[in-house]
Amino acid sequence: MDTVFSDWKTTLQDFKDSVEKDLDEIRKQKAEIQQIKHDIFSRLAQGQYIHDDRRIVLSAPEIIIGNVDSTGMLWSENGSTITIRGNGVNLEGSGEGGYVKSRATSISQIAVDPGIDGEEDVVRPGSSVVSQARNIVIQSNDCDGCFSQLPTSLVGSGVSIHSDGQMTIDASRSVDVRGTAISDMLTALNSQKSTLSTEAQDRLDEVSSITDDLKGILEDMDDLTDSSVEVRTNIGDLLDLQKNYDELVPSLVPAIERCVRTISALAEVNRKISCLEDEQSSLDTESSTFTDDSTGASLALTAEQISLASVDGDGNIRTNAEAAVSIQTGKVKIETMQADGSLIADSSVSIHTGSVDISTIAPTLSEGSETDGDYATDGHFNVNSKNVSFVAVDYNITEGEYTESSLTADSSFYVRMENMNLNAIDTDGNSTGSFSLVADKMEMTAADKDGNQTGSIDMKALDVFVSSKDKDGTATGALTMTAKDMSLLSVDKDGKALGQVVVNGKDVHVKAMDLDDKGKDKNLAAGSNMVLAAENMFVGRTKSDTQSKTLTISSEKTGIYGKTTAEMQQGEAKAVVQLDGGNVAIGGSKTEFYGDNTLNGKTDFKGDVTAPKLSADNLEAKKSFKSKNMSDGVAVPGAASSAKISAKLKEDDAPESLEIKFGNEEESEEGTE
Repeated sequence: MDTVFSDWKTTLQDFKDSVEKDLDEIRKQKAEIQQIKHDIFSRLAQGQYIHDDRRIVLSAPEIIIGNVDSTGMLWSENGSTITIRGNGVNLEGSGEGGYVKSRATSISQIAVDPGIDGEEDVVRPGSSVVSQARNIVIQSNDCDGCFSQLPTSLVGSGVSIHSDGQMTIDASRSVDVRGTAISDMLTALNSQKSTLSTEAQDRLDEVSSITDDLKGILEDMDDLTDSSVEVRTNIGDLLDLQKNYDELVPSLVPAIERCVRTISALAEVNRKISCLEDEQSSLDTESSTFTDDSTGASLALTAEQISLASVDGDGNIRTNAEAAVSIQTGKVKIETMQADGSLIADSSVSIHTGSVDISTIAPTLSEGSETDGDYATDGHFNVNSKNVSFVAVDYNITEGEYTESSLTADSSFYVRMENMNLNAIDTDGNSTGSFSLVADKMEMTAADKDGNQTGSIDMKALDVFVSSKDKDGTATGALTMTAKDMSLLSVDKDGKALGQVVVNGKDVHVKAMDLDDKGKDKNLAAGSNMVLAAENMFVGRTKSDTQSKTLTISSEKTGIYGKTTAEMQQGEAKAVVQLDGGNVAIGGSKTEFYGDNTLNGKTDFKGDVTAPKLSADNLEAKKSFKSKNMSDGVAVPGAASSAKISAKLKEDDAPESLEIKFGNEEESEEGTE
């Protein structure tokens, strides 16, 4: 015979067969199951069911809903569940003092569609959790047994979030992590699916067994009640069958409930597997462009004042090794710009700390290591500003105003790199502006770690000033330049000499000397040379009233060479030694020769010659010859000599050195204040 139990078995089997189908078909089958459960409860009358198609109102000053006794206490600490299910659920605490309070060991809010049976977790496009209030406080305290701190109350309106331990605000999209999570979930869900599939069949078999037994009892009762005579005859058996029926029927309700829950769980697992497989497929496509394309994830912090502080709950700034504020990203932007891109007037960025480290090191770690590898410096560091200052100065502060006190003791500025350029050039590459270095001591070194000179220092500018002087302009300190080869050039791009090179000091030494370990002169450098050459050269004189008191030229060999004329003058040509055109002339008010002198070639005496003794191989007197002992001819006195050498070289003044201002005096004065 056909019974309602047969229909129930068919419906449950159809439900199980639909678990691989889409959500709409599954929900259609669930609606069929709801009718079965309605029939069961109606037939068996288990529990109390109150239903109204319009409204049910529970009204009282105090309402307690739960598995409680008349005092409101739970009958049991375990196994008590209250489910409120509806398309819309409102909890309202009205009035100025109205409130809604939720208390439990664990409170969860998940914005998913639970379905009509509460077994689903369907994520809808409108999934959201909204909290709105004048004051919102979220507080996590690391307590056990009792919260020792009440939630921090706010003055006025605002949002307060506090944690004694970790707090994470994460706005990020992943491929690898998400892919791993999907893979792990699919593994777990497929394992769960296998278990639920077996369990669902067992639940169906359990329901089928009970319904078959009930069907058999009903068939036996039907056979024993064909007529009134048989009823009277079989009354004992009928009573036994009814007893068996009454004992068996209650077990059908939980069996069907277990079967429905298992099949619903299996349907939800299958739905999640399908969703995750679709997401995994999309993720595989996304992974090819994930690195280069924007993920769209963002985190915005907007406020008139934003503060990031590493402090503890007592307000102390944390100084332990783990305390830090870290920013890790591919790009960091700090801008004080208007919405239209213009700079905010009087805007500033201030960093005030014990030390600042800016690094563009690009580490390449060894495989399997988090600390070892190559740490090559890469990237660039750019500062672009109208005025750039690096100072190490101590200050005094009076009524909020800072004034310079002194240079910071033991302060220094250190720059080290393979190539360094300090350029003052315009956009066309032409040198312009000025470059000024002012210090008591200054050292520029291009050397390796052992102190060996290497690399190069290149300084390019329209004007370069290296000055060591105090604020009133008095030169102080020292400038020392040490190098294997050194050139001071004033030439144009074609190598043509131009401009001037001036070396000026109280004592000027230009030497090619070896030095001892204290920097003192040791000896002339072997094979050394010194070349001084110019179209016009002036040594010992700048102008008539500015000339050296003494000029000493001393060497093992001394040569003075004049291609056309070589001349030595004393005073205003009072005494002259002249070499000109192959002729040698010596002239002055009185000329004296000492030692043995030999005159080779024709010698003319234009004036009187006096000699204590004259020896001549041949003596000829053209006008007269006179002696105290003898006389020949007429003695005619010679005229006094008036011969004088005409100086060929003029004692010119040296050209004056150009006046080069050492920077802008006004700016220098401002810089020293």
